[in-house]
Amino acid sequence: MGCIVGVGMVKNEADIIEAGIRHNLGFVDRMIVFDHDSSDATPRILQALAAEGMPLTVLTRRPERREMGYWQGEFMTGLARLAFEQHGADYVVPIDADEFIDAPGRDAMEAALDACANDVANIEWRTYVPGAGDAPGMHPLDSLRWRIETALPTLPKIVISRRVMARDWLIARGNHAFCNRSGSTLNVHAAAAVEGVRLAHLPFRSPQQLMGKVLVGWLSRKLAYGARAPTAQHSWHFRELFARITAGDTISMADVRRYAVALYALNRMPAPGDEADFTLVEARVADAMPLRYTEPAAVDPARLLAAWCSELIDSLPQAAVKAPAPAAG
Repeated sequence: MGCIVGVGMVKNEADIIEAGIRHNLGFVDRMIVFDHDSSDATPRILQALAAEGMPLTVLTRRPERREMGYWQGEFMTGLARLAFEQHGADYVVPIDADEFIDAPGRDAMEAALDACANDVANIEWRTYVPGAGDAPGMHPLDSLRWRIETALPTLPKIVISRRVMARDWLIARGNHAFCNRSGSTLNVHAAAAVEGVRLAHLPFRSPQQLMGKVLVGWLSRKLAYGARAPTAQHSWHFRELFARITAGDTISMADVRRYAVALYALNRMPAPGDEADFTLVEARVADAMPLRYTEPAAVDPARLLAAWCSELIDSLPQAAVKAPAPAAG
C-alpha cells in the first residue's frame, strides 16, 4: 500500500479544524498542518489532536519570524516537499481547513490515484452552504449537506505524486494548479482528472465566522493593495460585507448562504432571476463524529480583529517616545 499525506496551512479555523482533521485522516495516512499565527483556539486544538496520538504533524513559525504576509503557494510547496522527503509520501493532497475529502474509501482513493498516468491529478472541488436553519456552533459535518450546483465551470484542486520531485516546481495559490519552475518562469503543468475523488468545501459556516473573515480579510487587502483595493475585482465580497458590517447591518445565516453562492457559483451578488443559474442539492458528505476540543461558540470576530490589529502594530517601525518631563512644582 502506498502512502498518502495531506498538507495544509491554516489560520483561525477553530470552528472547523477538529472535524476536518478527524475526517480527512480516514483517507490519508498523515496530516501535516502549518498553523499560520492563529490567534483563536486553533493551535490548542491541533496540539490536543496530536497529543491524542493521531498521525498529525503540527508546525508553527518561531515568534521572531511572524509576519503579516500570507505566501500560501510557497508555504504549501514547502509542506509538500516535507511530506515527500521526510514522510515517504507517494501522493500529497493539499487540503485547506474548510475542505473534506469525499471518496468511497481510503483504498478506492489510492486506486484512483494509481490509475492516473500524470504526475499531477485534478480532483473536483464542490462548494457547500450550511442549512437555512443551522445554528452557529453546529457540527461542520451536519452543515456539510447542501451542495451548490451550477453550469459554470469550477476550479479543480490538485493532488501530486512523488514523481514531481525530479523537477523544480511550485504549488499555485489556492492549490488549484501545479507549476513547473524555470528560473523566474512558471508554466502550469497538465493534470489528469481523477474519477470518484472530490473535495467538499464549506467556506462560510456562521455569521460570526463570516464576519471575522471579512473584518480581517478586507483590512489585509487594503494593506496589501493600497489604492487598488477599492477596485480589486476578486475582493468585491469582502469590500461589500465590510461596508455593511461597519454600517451596523446584521449579518444573518441567509447572508452566509447568499455570499457563498455569490462567490463560488456566480462571482457576483445574486439578483432576481439568478435561481436558474444554480441549484442547491442536498447531499451529505459524511456522518458527524464526536468532537472533543471544539467549543460551541468558537468564533469571536472582535477578538480576531483585535489580535490582527495588535500584530499589525507590532510589525510597524516604532518611533521612540520620550516620557513627558514632570511639571515644575
